[in-house]
Amino acid sequence: MAERVAHPVNSTTVSWFRTIRWGGTLLMVAFCLISILLLAQDVRKRLEALERANSDNAQWVMMQTEVEVLRLQTAVLQALEEKTPTGQSRALEEVRRWFNVLFSRVSMLEESEVYAPLLAKDEYAGDHGALRSYLDRTVPLIDGSDAGLTGALERMAQELPGLRMAARSITLKALSDFAAQSDLQRESISQTLVRLAILTGALIFMLTALALVMSRLYRTSEAQAEEVRQTGGRLSTIVANSADGIVVTDPNGLIQEFNPAAQAIFGLERAQVLGANALDLLFAEDAEGGQRAALITALEEMAPGKGPLRVEVDALRGDGSTFPAEVSIALSRPAGGSLIVAFVRDISDRRKTQRELTDALDRALAGEKAKAEFLAVMSHEMRTPLNGLIGSMTLLSDTRLDPAQRELLEVMEASGDILLGHVNSVLDISRAEAGAMRMTEARFDVDRLVEEAVANQAGLAATAGNEMGIVALSGRIGRVQGDRGRIRQILLNLIGNAVKFTRHGKITVETEVLGAEEPDSSRVLVEFRVIDTGIGISETDLARIFEDFVTLDASYDRAAGGTGLGLGIARRLAEAMGGEIGAESVEGEGSLFWLRLPLARIATVTGADGVSADDPAPAGVADEDAPEDLPADVPAMPPMSILVVEDNEINRFLLRRYLEAVGHRVTEAVDGIEGVTVAERERFDVILMDISMPRLDGIEATRRIRAGSGLSAQSRILALTAHALPEEQARFREAGMEAGLTKPIGRTDLLRALAGVVPARAAAPAPAEDPVVDRTSLTELVGQIGADTATLLVRRLMEEGEALVGRVLAMALETDTALIAKECHQLAGTCGTFGTRRLRAVLSGIEAAIARQNLDEAARLLSGLAEVWGQTRAALEAEAQAFAPAD
Repeated sequence: MAERVAHPVNSTTVSWFRTIRWGGTLLMVAFCLISILLLAQDVRKRLEALERANSDNAQWVMMQTEVEVLRLQTAVLQALEEKTPTGQSRALEEVRRWFNVLFSRVSMLEESEVYAPLLAKDEYAGDHGALRSYLDRTVPLIDGSDAGLTGALERMAQELPGLRMAARSITLKALSDFAAQSDLQRESISQTLVRLAILTGALIFMLTALALVMSRLYRTSEAQAEEVRQTGGRLSTIVANSADGIVVTDPNGLIQEFNPAAQAIFGLERAQVLGANALDLLFAEDAEGGQRAALITALEEMAPGKGPLRVEVDALRGDGSTFPAEVSIALSRPAGGSLIVAFVRDISDRRKTQRELTDALDRALAGEKAKAEFLAVMSHEMRTPLNGLIGSMTLLSDTRLDPAQRELLEVMEASGDILLGHVNSVLDISRAEAGAMRMTEARFDVDRLVEEAVANQAGLAATAGNEMGIVALSGRIGRVQGDRGRIRQILLNLIGNAVKFTRHGKITVETEVLGAEEPDSSRVLVEFRVIDTGIGISETDLARIFEDFVTLDASYDRAAGGTGLGLGIARRLAEAMGGEIGAESVEGEGSLFWLRLPLARIATVTGADGVSADDPAPAGVADEDAPEDLPADVPAMPPMSILVVEDNEINRFLLRRYLEAVGHRVTEAVDGIEGVTVAERERFDVILMDISMPRLDGIEATRRIRAGSGLSAQSRILALTAHALPEEQARFREAGMEAGLTKPIGRTDLLRALAGVVPARAAAPAPAEDPVVDRTSLTELVGQIGADTATLLVRRLMEEGEALVGRVLAMALETDTALIAKECHQLAGTCGTFGTRRLRAVLSGIEAAIARQNLDEAARLLSGLAEVWGQTRAALEAEAQAFAPAD
């Protein structure tokens, strides 16, 4: 089948190849033996080096730096306290002595082969520079007169605490580096031992194989002759009966054998083709001759022992027609010459099937893409009018309505919220189908997350007469790293379903760490279980509940509705996080849904002072609920349970972050009615009550809480208002509020108020005197919630502010007075948090002027609102770009 191939190989060449094979095997054995000896020597040297290494002494030397700083500090303080000349002289000598000791210590570290490379690192530069700078500045005083040294003692004493912290920082970093070096040495020895074991095993394997080969050579040679005869007969049978065409040629491509299958495929008789050139007779050729050239090149590059060459070519039948063929070509070198063996198969049917499958796949992918695009576009398109409808209904709820109209409006609002939830579910499905569902890594407390999810559904469960409880089977799990928001979404879905399908029963949420937990394991497998005593699920339905759009009609007369997307989304989320979700149920007795997730465990480290803390989070990983230290001017307080009643989502988010950051547990309510309901069934230490809210304002909500017999009837209640006139403070106290806090509420003022220290009220400056944006307030906010979150909130504030200012300017002051005041109050309560002092002053001024019925003053301020908003928007845009993280 080729015009020219390598020359035939004789028996001498075969013998030569065998000699090379045996010699190569022996060389490999020798190589393994030498490698084992070298690795053993390397292990011995490393072990000796580890024996000689004195890591504890190195760490002690670093620690002595801090000790000597402390001793120098003690000597300086004693010199300051010494009053007698003789005693002072001795004290000064003691100062000089310990200064010289410290100076020698630092110089030794700088010149040491062990410690100098550490101090040269960037992370040591600040602390090392502080030590060296202090020593260099103090040397003239130490070497100078007693009087000069005595005069500098006070300054030396003031700088020494900072110097001690720098020495401690160097010591802690050095300890970490020494530990890392020790780990690297141990890992290197471990890898060397592994390689040694592998080579030893390989050597044993080769020696064993050689022994087996030698034992079989004798038996093989005795049976070889008989086997050759049998092989010839079998090969003849195979060639004659093979379903594939077999064409055998010599090195020059002349056909030597042509089996019956080949005759049927090519439509040629064996007698016709024997001795003919296979390339000319059996394979079609294009005008350029590319197929023949490619085959000749491939054949010339073939070598014995290599796998067969498989190609698809255009073959030629005896009648001149062509067909696609798969040809497998192998080079064989029997004794006395070379042969090229080609197996030929007609793949016309396969090509046709492939074309049909490709067309079907293209149509299916196009249909799936069209479906996903349709769902995404329609969901987005539906959300826009839905948001408009829900917003309009919210505004309509603030107008005067009779009871029947208000009841209809509440039904409309509930239906709108349900429909918006369905649209969001469809969006989640389309994101998952498009592979755009991204997970966000953050640190959080698993037990707190479960408590929040149960508290979120507790009201609905109580309405249905259910009891809810949490059982931690393996104790409190603590803090882990994962996607807190997605896990919360799954838990709320599972708990919500349990509440829907259970009446007057019990719902239990269990948590457990599965498997034997290894001490050095960085991940832990956590299982969440939601168990209910509801109606259960039949065995036939259980297998399909995690499919999309599956709803079971066996609920309480369809009292529990839904699209059937919740569990499908939960399944996708669990799989995206590397976990799994499932269910077990007995119809009529209840259900158990379980969620297993691998979560990264947060390691704890113990500092030199014996205090344990979380291992530092890697870059880009947030810490969503780690307690922070209280500000210095805030009294210490134990963790409290706090209810935040606030209709503005941004304000609720910021209040939750401020409070949870210092260890408080926060529950949210979106208006006064929900706040009263939650306060009746649960006891809170403090209630933060917004004043202006739809459906029920904060003052009336407070009166109802105080007048009722709920669990929080006697709790502290603090008012939150964007602009409280002096005369309104009396109304707050009369309703049962402890104090009124004016928005924006800084973190420190909020925490001081919780501790019982209400900040004094300062008179608001005139709008013209206020800066457009108070960078100090905005910087503090960014420091508390992070640049990413702050950027998102600022963008959202600009969108909401643009819409709200536009609505206010479109209203008539004479007829829409109350609505203008309400809109200004709402925006003032949000924007002030971001340091937009001038805009807040204008909005608060408009609200106050309307409250005093001074419409001229309100009109004057309204005339400048557009200009102030433009300035504020530009300033916020600039600030957001400044602190937004770089891509």
